[in-house]
Amino acid sequence: MIITRHLICAMLCFVTGASMADEATDISAIEKTVRKALPGTQIKTIQPAPIEGLVEIEAGQNILYADPTGRYLVVGSIYDIHTATDLTAERKSATPRIEWSQLPLDAAVKYSNSGSQKLAVFFDPDCGWCRKLHDQLKTLDDVEVFNIMYPVEGLHPSARTKAASILCATDRLAALDKTLTKQMLPESNDALCLKNADAAISQAIEFAQAHNIHGTPTLVSFDGRVRPGFMRAEQLREWITGEN
Repeated sequence: MIITRHLICAMLCFVTGASMADEATDISAIEKTVRKALPGTQIKTIQPAPIEGLVEIEAGQNILYADPTGRYLVVGSIYDIHTATDLTAERKSATPRIEWSQLPLDAAVKYSNSGSQKLAVFFDPDCGWCRKLHDQLKTLDDVEVFNIMYPVEGLHPSARTKAASILCATDRLAALDKTLTKQMLPESNDALCLKNADAAISQAIEFAQAHNIHGTPTLVSFDGRVRPGFMRAEQLREWITGEN
């Protein structure tokens, strides 16, 4: 097994936090401190971690670790070397799925595909892997596909403006096609539409971050499973039906 930098970080933070654990063994006090230290994080639960000296934080669909002061945050997996078990992955698998009915589809571009299966994708119009995935999604004739506009502005400063223009186009799918092939869209003069589109995009961003979706593309199946990254059409079909 390869020890990643995250595991090394966890070990280092364990050493740093171990002395603090003796001073703060009251989990309710630790929870108050960690929540205060991480005000922008949507925290569901805080409890003792498998490693003494750390607490486990359930944030959206992710599992994080912190020292009892909330100063040091560890992002990565904890492995039990004796049993070759990824303890973090086990905890993640127990987290709730995303309810399809709660998805922010007002910010979505629907493909012309139709069928009994459904797929949602958190999608950035300036994301290279999203562009590659788009070509695969168009071949899924028997799957209803919804691309939810989720511009990652830190990486793509122009993505939000493009997303709003796409949502205000008469034909959203055609506008998405043009954008992904680097064609310029005509500027929308509909101020109300642009305002509503921007509000829908804000809701999509808030929803994604609350569910720990930070990268694009990220897939959501109709039964609520979540998977980040690119897949080819054959792999998509298998994943959508729960076969992998």
